[in-house]
Amino acid sequence: MTCSVVVATCGRPRQLAACRAALDALDSPPGGYEVVVVDDAERRGPAVARNEGIARAGGELVAFTDDDCEPEPGWLVALHERWAGRAEVGVGGTVVNALGRDPFAAASQVVHEAAHAWANRDVPRFFATNNLALPRAALLDVGGFDERLRFSEDRELCDRWLAAGLTLEHEPRAVVHHAHVMGARGFLTQHARYGGGAWRFRAAQARAGRRPAPIEPAFYDRLLRDAARRSSRTAALVAAAQVANAVGFAAAALSDRGRLPRL
Repeated sequence: MTCSVVVATCGRPRQLAACRAALDALDSPPGGYEVVVVDDAERRGPAVARNEGIARAGGELVAFTDDDCEPEPGWLVALHERWAGRAEVGVGGTVVNALGRDPFAAASQVVHEAAHAWANRDVPRFFATNNLALPRAALLDVGGFDERLRFSEDRELCDRWLAAGLTLEHEPRAVVHHAHVMGARGFLTQHARYGGGAWRFRAAQARAGRRPAPIEPAFYDRLLRDAARRSSRTAALVAAAQVANAVGFAAAALSDRGRLPRL
């Protein structure tokens, strides 16, 4: 088996069914592919579920997507072609909003696009695990996902991947449609959790002896400018998301008494 697609899921059968239908319709890379679905019914967290998927995967290349995503038919072939069997290279694709005019999905998409553009502005440094493929041997060598993290586990893995001397590349043809349905409360809760995850990511970096990611005001300026170009409603929601993110970050920091492990 050349490729394994790992999907972690928890309590979203309708979304998972649509995801599975899209995965069943994929064009096949040379050597074929398998789909490994891990049901996180015990809510151990996505890092644990994905590590279980990696352990069960039989492919040389492990591609990740989420249960609320629908990859385009050429997604896996595009990832595989960009990877080209290189042991040290991971590949990230392009994520687009599948919910059209939904204001919360649109605002989250702006944040997603800005975060990826900022992280990858010089060289590729981060791709979310709804559209990321890594060679299994190197993935096992770096230790898989950090199971202490429930959010930002993909960001931490990419950071550790680069610290190990490995590289990431972007394949724009590998497209996934993301349909995360949420109301106002879910939207703010999600972004607060992202903020908490950002603090935990910094703590994981410090524990490993890597310098924690800096807080960069220029990113937030760019993010809000990008949002304002979309619409006033999108700008307001993105601003609210960043307030929620800051609250989540501060809450996580306070729980650790504001201290990171020493380098």
